[in-house]
Amino acid sequence: MGEIVADISEGGLRVTLRAAEPLMLHPPDFPRTDANSPVRVDAEGAVAFFSHYVPRGHSYHRRFGSGLRDGAAPQAVRLLDDPDPNVGKWIEAVWRDPRGPIYGWYHAEEILEGPPPLFVPHIGAVVSSDDGMSWRCLGEVLRAPAGMTDSGYRNGFLAGGYGDFCVVPDCGGQYFYLAFSCYVTDEAAQGIAMARFPIAMRDNPAPALELWCAGEWRPATGQLPTPLWPTRRGWRHTDPDAFWGPAIHFNRQLDAYVMLLNHTAGGHYNMLQEGVYVSVSRTPENPSTWTRPMRLVAGGAWYPQVVGLTAGGGDTLVDGPARFFMAGYSAWDIEFAWTASPEHRSKVLEATKPLFYSLFGDRHKAPW
Repeated sequence: MGEIVADISEGGLRVTLRAAEPLMLHPPDFPRTDANSPVRVDAEGAVAFFSHYVPRGHSYHRRFGSGLRDGAAPQAVRLLDDPDPNVGKWIEAVWRDPRGPIYGWYHAEEILEGPPPLFVPHIGAVVSSDDGMSWRCLGEVLRAPAGMTDSGYRNGFLAGGYGDFCVVPDCGGQYFYLAFSCYVTDEAAQGIAMARFPIAMRDNPAPALELWCAGEWRPATGQLPTPLWPTRRGWRHTDPDAFWGPAIHFNRQLDAYVMLLNHTAGGHYNMLQEGVYVSVSRTPENPSTWTRPMRLVAGGAWYPQVVGLTAGGGDTLVDGPARFFMAGYSAWDIEFAWTASPEHRSKVLEATKPLFYSLFGDRHKAPW
């Protein structure tokens, strides 16, 4: 087993990172993966959908062998009936219907003109009948209320909206739970928020969508969510202090859901990554049960996620060995366990640029 490079515990949960063979979801000629990257593992290997932002947001399909090794050349996915091809779209979550189709959800960024131009994200749904190579658009799922944007935001990227999200089904097969980042101008609503809709409504989720508001699920129309962790310093500032970009998986070893989070603080027009954090919940039905986030990584890159390596696993299900990724890069196995030990562990991974270069080589620009 590899050397332990991070070891944290609190409230009975222990999370450990061990050094492992470096892997990438994207090929070497891509500087990084941008956004959450859906991964599905099957008996033959795995398929990953990774995204890039140049010249605008778009996603790729890439097949891997066992253990996420021997990646084939990526192929750009096609949106067959894109309502606005000029708006970038990143596929950030997928789910295979037992009947065959793959459903996906994308983060789209509209430009709010100004000096400088900023982006306002919303969330939409797509479906594929050819294993994710091409997608048919199902329409918008979640858009912030009108008037909740501000071209005077100074975080360097965003001027409002809902985005940077993940989608995970509950174990009972009743609901999809959508954890997203809320950037609206009402700072009381900013932070990590939750929505849900019935799995049975996957072809037309918007009418059934509910938001977690003031301790209960309410119809999404006209509502602002109540964040799980409000911002300490809002998104209008050059240096917001906030969690964002959640990635959730169900962990069978814990019999619980695990959320990884970006945290920005101390930046200057750049959403500087202060660290990566971990939270757990036994049930997504009550979002107030998510635990206080524990810091796992100091610094590092945006978009952390866990990928289960056994057949049937991926970025939303872990049932055995798993890898920890940031921005599509992994050099770490990750382990979760409940522990009765009262010992508090706080050894975090110090993710510096020199460490990154030592793992992946100087030809890769550090993704932060």
